[in-house]
Amino acid sequence: MNVMRKLRGTTGGNANRTQASIANNAENLASTTGTNENVSLDDWLQTSLHTLKKLFSECTHPRDPLTEQESDMKVYQMLPIFCRVFCTCPAADMSEKFCDVVAFCQQVSRLMVNEIRKRASNQSIEAASIVIVKFLEIYTTEETSSGWMLLSTPNLLANSDVSLIQVMTAAAVPATLVKCLYLFFDLPSVGTDSYIGISGFSAYERRTLLQNVFVELLVRLYSDDPYPAEELARMDDLTLLFSAITPPCPNHNIVWRKKAAEILTTISQHGLTDAVVSYIHSNGCMALFADNMQRLTFGNPSEIVETFVTVFCFLKKILVKCRKYC
Repeated sequence: MNVMRKLRGTTGGNANRTQASIANNAENLASTTGTNENVSLDDWLQTSLHTLKKLFSECTHPRDPLTEQESDMKVYQMLPIFCRVFCTCPAADMSEKFCDVVAFCQQVSRLMVNEIRKRASNQSIEAASIVIVKFLEIYTTEETSSGWMLLSTPNLLANSDVSLIQVMTAAAVPATLVKCLYLFFDLPSVGTDSYIGISGFSAYERRTLLQNVFVELLVRLYSDDPYPAEELARMDDLTLLFSAITPPCPNHNIVWRKKAAEILTTISQHGLTDAVVSYIHSNGCMALFADNMQRLTFGNPSEIVETFVTVFCFLKKILVKCRKYC
């Protein structure tokens, strides 16, 4: 299966967007919603929410037609404000406070998929994995790390209404992230660099933070609705997860194998619809797993046990589902 070809899709263009411009615009707009000693937190949130709505209106109903790059820049400008407003609000309040959240989710999902595909275009697997990770990791501050904000925003959206998960699924966000996960097995080591820098995180801490948020987003996407799992099967990407729990990889990337197992377990609990079970049978996913296990030599016996536990739990869920129809 050509993962790179599927990830690239039909999106072209230059992935080397001027990150400094995005960061400056985001920082300037975020500063307009800052607090001062005389403004309460509630007033500050209301001001931020008003700014968010104003920016979204300018993006969707501009005075003059926007180019794709101009539209993307406006979405980037909204991300830090959205995260500031809704990171402390109950997820149930999102639709009530921001009535355009579904349309906003569509814009963010489109941008995320396009940005990842651009970075996979005309690259080797290892080069693509490095470029994508560097884009998604936090480097300076949260608000000026455009890729990090583009990952954090869907993570908040996925914790809200199921309709937003369906929007992200229709835009191929879950499938795109699964392809990225498969690419990340080719990442080089982050090394032992202890330099902290402006972000306050070392290289290892940035990578760990990315791993946690990246998988948290995927788990949320596959926890509340079976549609993402069905879409993963429809796009013939579910086999990637079965391959991802048994790939040969250097020790520093074993964590990605464990993350893949976590996602597969989530699908077994919430996404085993008839279509998904049929896909697993017709595509020989279990046979693929068994074949990979025979070919693979793990350095740590406990890893073999963990992998088998994941698949056995998956099989148990399938058997329970099949018995309901017997």
